[in-house]
Amino acid sequence: MAERKLIGKIFVDLGVIGMGQLQAALAEQKRTGARLGQVLLLKGTITEDDLGRALAVQQGLEWLQAADLKPTEDALALLDPATARAFGALPLRVVDKVLHIAVADPDSLPLLADLESITGCRIKAALSSPSALRDVVEKSYRKQAEAKAAAISEVSESAPIVRLLESILSRAVRDHAADVHFEPYQGEFRIRMRADGVLFEIEPPPAHLATAIVSRVKVLANLDISETRMPQDGRIEMNVDGNRIDLRVSTVPTQGGESVVLRVLDRRNLQLDMTKLGLTGPELDILDSYARLPHGIVLVTGPTGSGKTTTLYSLLHRVNDPDKKILTVEDPVEYDLDGIVQVPVNDEIGVNYSRVLRTMLRQDPDIILVGEIRDPETAQIAVEASLTGHLVLSTLHTNDAPSTVTRMVDLGVEPFLLAATIEGIVAQRLVRRVCEKCSEEYQPEEEWLLKAGLVRAEPFRRGRGCDSCHWTGYAGRIAIYEILTLDADLKEQFLRNPSTLALRELARKRKMRTLRERGLELARAGGTTLEEVVRGTHSG
Repeated sequence: MAERKLIGKIFVDLGVIGMGQLQAALAEQKRTGARLGQVLLLKGTITEDDLGRALAVQQGLEWLQAADLKPTEDALALLDPATARAFGALPLRVVDKVLHIAVADPDSLPLLADLESITGCRIKAALSSPSALRDVVEKSYRKQAEAKAAAISEVSESAPIVRLLESILSRAVRDHAADVHFEPYQGEFRIRMRADGVLFEIEPPPAHLATAIVSRVKVLANLDISETRMPQDGRIEMNVDGNRIDLRVSTVPTQGGESVVLRVLDRRNLQLDMTKLGLTGPELDILDSYARLPHGIVLVTGPTGSGKTTTLYSLLHRVNDPDKKILTVEDPVEYDLDGIVQVPVNDEIGVNYSRVLRTMLRQDPDIILVGEIRDPETAQIAVEASLTGHLVLSTLHTNDAPSTVTRMVDLGVEPFLLAATIEGIVAQRLVRRVCEKCSEEYQPEEEWLLKAGLVRAEPFRRGRGCDSCHWTGYAGRIAIYEILTLDADLKEQFLRNPSTLALRELARKRKMRTLRERGLELARAGGTTLEEVVRGTHSG
């Protein structure tokens, strides 16, 4: 095997440097320990191309100028962009099952054997300059992605795809679906909708249309259809049956393709009339009094999808008068409320809850709605706002009303500050309504009676199932509430002991009706089933 030629001798043979320059560079190399080529490059004695050509001679490889880097489509198709970038390689052409590639770093040559198993071709490498190679890799794959996206976009704009997507979304709106899920799998395409909190599957289109349908959604949402490796978020405004519908769009790359979920925001479904939310007369009076407080904090708590935002919007609607300045900060703003200033959160540019909330205090508000208290800073600013004469409405994720105080303490708010600011806590859940069209009396199984803590059989109602309710037995949902008004005794209690257990015991003594109790009342009245109440509440 021939001895490898020294790089310094190659530079001299190529006429790039003279012997004097080589001797000076060798002395510098001995002093610093750097590679000779890097020493000469840093001194400006040679260019990046000079170094590349010399390394090509040393390795016995062809040297390619920037003008020689002209990849073919079939070569690019053999190597995905991420792999090309990882290997620092550019596929150039395929000849007789040999893939010719350009690389910038000779040290990567031993790794190229891995590309043979990836591409199914033998690999023949040439060297090129790093900067030229990077530019061509980015331009070539961008051009390939744009061409592919253009082809998909053309298909997605075709009349059948447009009509198909419109029919799916129209059905979602008519069925009062809250979400539409487009889920591609290997060789399969599934579409599901969530209505009344429950997912159900609809007849899907052929699997080969998945990419076109997803691309059509992305086009409508002004998303980058050539970007399939990163999650994206967007929004669509469309008219369905003459009504404006907003759709929040979320895409996530999966093994089978891009999964897309649309949140359907239909203003017609926004119930701002508190008398129709499921509140009893006394409960309605209490919540109404909360909304008319001059200052303090009112918290609505429950899991995601329990209707907290609807309750808060309804409270604001009742007090939305010209003599009150109402501001909201939300992530995101779900519905536009007339006469109310609404600010969306944008964490990517630093517009978070705490920052917007501080700015809001300089906007002279009477009432501030904070979409969610999720960190200590937001909790602290909410307390400060209430202490300076503002009414603050917000949400938390807790199981019930008493545990909300403990959660605020966990977020770093001192109990004495909570005692000075929190006026009321509302825990809520959504349960499905019995379908009125097929409602019938039934006797629950003993298992469910025991879970509900009932010692004797009682008649309840359920839906038998009909076309009107899609054979589920349910149509729509209704909220059940647990309301805790913080009076002097309760505030004194959490100053002494802010534990959830102590607060719950005192609240029960003060006649607070729990979520389970309210749910059972609704079930006895035929509004929901016993099973729904047991699933949605705990015995507490």
